[in-house]
Amino acid sequence: KSQHPNRKAPLHGTMPPMRRLPARYGWLAALLALTLTGCDIVSFSSEATTSTAGPAVGATAAAPATPALGALPAAELLRRAMRARELGDYDAAALDLRALLDAHPQAAEARPASFYLAESFALRGRWTSAAEALQSFLAGEPPGTSDDLHARGLFLLARGHEQAGAWADAVAAYERYRALKTPLEPYARLRQAAQQAALGQAAEAAASYEAVAGGEIVPGERAGAYEKAIALRTQLGQKDAALALYRRLIGLATDPGYRARILREAAGLAAEQGAADDARAWLREIAERAPGAPQALEALDLLQADPQAAVDPLVAARVYTAHEQWSAALPHYDAAIAAAAGDDALELRRQRALAQRGAGDFAAALEQLAAIGAESPDSPPGRQAQLDWIQTRGQSGDSQAAIEGYREFADAYPGDERAPEALGRAATLLARAGDAAGATQQQLDLGRRYPASEQAHDALYDAGWALFQADRKAEARAAWDTLRQNTAGLAAAQASFWAARTYDPQAPEYAQLLDAAIAAAPDSYYAARAADLRDHPHTGSVPPGAPIDGAAWRQAEDWIASWAGQPAYHVEERGYPPEVAQAGPVQRAIALQEVGLQPEAIAEWNAARAAWADDPGKLYLLARVASDHGATYIALKAAEDVAKRSPDRGFARAPEALRRLIFPTPYSELLLAAAHERGLDPLALYAMLRQESLFNPGATSGAGALGLAQVMPATAQGIAQNLQQPEFAEADLYRPAVSIRFGAFYLGRQLAAMNGSLPAALAAYNGGPGNAERWAGGDTVADPDLFAEGIDFGETRNYVKLVYGYYGAYRRLYAAQ
Repeated sequence: KSQHPNRKAPLHGTMPPMRRLPARYGWLAALLALTLTGCDIVSFSSEATTSTAGPAVGATAAAPATPALGALPAAELLRRAMRARELGDYDAAALDLRALLDAHPQAAEARPASFYLAESFALRGRWTSAAEALQSFLAGEPPGTSDDLHARGLFLLARGHEQAGAWADAVAAYERYRALKTPLEPYARLRQAAQQAALGQAAEAAASYEAVAGGEIVPGERAGAYEKAIALRTQLGQKDAALALYRRLIGLATDPGYRARILREAAGLAAEQGAADDARAWLREIAERAPGAPQALEALDLLQADPQAAVDPLVAARVYTAHEQWSAALPHYDAAIAAAAGDDALELRRQRALAQRGAGDFAAALEQLAAIGAESPDSPPGRQAQLDWIQTRGQSGDSQAAIEGYREFADAYPGDERAPEALGRAATLLARAGDAAGATQQQLDLGRRYPASEQAHDALYDAGWALFQADRKAEARAAWDTLRQNTAGLAAAQASFWAARTYDPQAPEYAQLLDAAIAAAPDSYYAARAADLRDHPHTGSVPPGAPIDGAAWRQAEDWIASWAGQPAYHVEERGYPPEVAQAGPVQRAIALQEVGLQPEAIAEWNAARAAWADDPGKLYLLARVASDHGATYIALKAAEDVAKRSPDRGFARAPEALRRLIFPTPYSELLLAAAHERGLDPLALYAMLRQESLFNPGATSGAGALGLAQVMPATAQGIAQNLQQPEFAEADLYRPAVSIRFGAFYLGRQLAAMNGSLPAALAAYNGGPGNAERWAGGDTVADPDLFAEGIDFGETRNYVKLVYGYYGAYRRLYAAQ
């Protein structure tokens, strides 16, 4: 029976009779016969007939005749199929695999082709067909076969049974897989446990979960296994066993929020089982270490109701404060103050005054804060109390008094590290009061007095921007000159760029300052725009998708050795060391990728990153291993980890090989075709994808955007209609062949709508077309930099600058296409 409510169109053209396949591929002949009649298990859309070497993936084209495909060598057909599979173009892959098996049934490539054709059903979500095909594939294997394809076939067969609800069959298949003792044995047992639970085999499922939880896979999976085992043991009435599991889980839980939840659950069970001391200890830990956690109030209530549980009044005060229960906090502060002395008592009095303010008693808070400041003006609590008094005056409605108070604080304590913050707050209050000129002058004063402070960075930039907009360019330049002379990196690049914009383009200072912006932060928006304005953007010579050669790898390895205190390890000569290549997380990550469990694979890759966080040599090797196995996202992140540990603490000056891992060009044939189809610079499209997903095909945002290009499903439906793909499904966005093409379509449409302005197109991609037109004052951008600075959505403004900066980095690395 068809698995889709809307049957796909049959293949174009008349197919010649099939050649006889060997007996071990009889299942394939049956499936293909059904395909050709348009009846059942397999059907391919017309878009699948596009070869990866031909028009853009996804374009509608007539199917190539089987004899034409069959004339290709088996190795070439398998290579083409694997490339299409990598791109997520599973229909195209299936066509080449079918042709291979039809034309070359005795070739060595026939066995992998039969596996990958069966796998293609699973990759398209057609699990019933996948299970049938995999069963036949495995049944035709010689006894004792246990290689990688056999193992993957077993794992996918088990998943097929899962999808079909055939839980007993899934349990049996996973048992067969586990007997192979592969790196994925614990993951197979984890999934087997879920099937056992579905069958009502609670004891067996609990034992399986416990075995996995005690193993070596990533902590998140282990914690989940513990929780499931606890639930099953509780269901079985084995609460002592469940409590013992909670004790193990607590040792594993490190995230504060997660730990607080587990501690509360464990405390409840401990109290029920008579382990009162454990219950008190776990409740106390929640209150003391996670006062802001949702469980903290309940934990505090339970401790206070327990006559044998003494509660520190300061702990109680902090829990109530964290939950803004100000009145409840006050008596506990009183008790804590009575037991304290010196600065500790002053600090508690200050916190009590802030609780009074939170309760709305501004007068009492002001009185207490003033008393603390007068009593000990030079102690840390006394100084902070003075600032709190000023802030409280402002919150009570007296903004002018607060402004003067902040200025007086900075004058009275010019060496205090809080003085720049005080002047910054005064500028903020002036701006809120509508005194733009006063705010600008206050920002300039802050920058003059504390030019190297963090607060001066934003103050000087904002003041210069306000003066620039008022056409007071010399004054703006002075502010930006102060900023660039006292900072480095992005802040210096920003200041240099805008200082250049105050000059006539013919003035020598104009070019000098633009060059300074490029030198200060080469991968920034300001460097990319400075290169544009200089009319000679740096361009690389490497074609997108080209492999990194041995000399570049060696240069990177020698560079790491030069500062990491480790001897250079040359992979091209020595291969990967066993402690990296055979590490459990690495082996499991690779195996998980091969069976399509991408989130689990990323978790294992990240476990290796975390384990080697302080070892730049191993991080580099991890980046290379991940790159070798197509895990572009992990290669990028691990390479960034290395660069951030270098003396420069960044990747702008890293060697070429490392920079190409950080700014990679995966899916190059597909992306170049999609960019060409939509009139885009492919390097700009790469820059956008890097920001959107870091090249993780399975990326999902909190807002629901999916895939490499992070397209929202509703937007994708409209794009699918424009591209005449009526059978588009939301999950298709996780396929690079779809996501890249849809992202290119949408970016190209925004670029056309905004008359060729890339910053405006990027703003529309992220913030919406209507907002982009609002920021531009129409559909034309006269000045890209004024446009970018005028975006009033902070997220979109940063997005445009990040992507354009990455665009500059890509242009310096790769040849223009």
